Amino acid sequence: MANRSPEQDLIEEFIGHLRQSDNDDLCIEKMINSNCRSKKYADIEYESKAKLHWVIEAKSNDSKDKHNTVHKIFGEVLKETGRTNRSDCRHAILIPESAVGFYSRAFQSIDRGKFMGFGNLIPIDTVFTSSSTGVRQLTWQQLYDAHQP
Repeated sequence: MANRSPEQDLIEEFIGHLRQSDNDDLCIEKMINSNCRSKKYADIEYESKAKLHWVIEAKSNDSKDKHNTVHKIFGEVLKETGRTNRSDCRHAILIPESAVGFYSRAFQSIDRGKFMGFGNLIPIDTVFTSSSTGVRQLTWQQLYDAHQP
């Protein structure tokens, strides 16, 4: 499958789980965007049943440029803060559950204080992970600390 997009596959899996969620803070009421190639919106933007506006950037390590996705996370999230209508939204990152160790290990090459400072600057409300069995949430700190050398 030449045009396969690991991020889009991840997005579709994640959205499927959220549509069935019992948590009104997460359950999708109004989908704004779910396309990883959108220039106007984050990879995933939606309003939850609790009226929270979620802005989520998805990244996957399931590609040839998996090491570049580590750096792209910062740029993509930072770019979202410059868009209009972002004052009352929740910023998040979505990665595959199986990639937590990969991203944690890569992020540990960054000074911990600077990494935490970036998470406070945005602020990143949560890190979502998705797998075939469901969705999990981590804090920015838990993502950094997940890899134990």
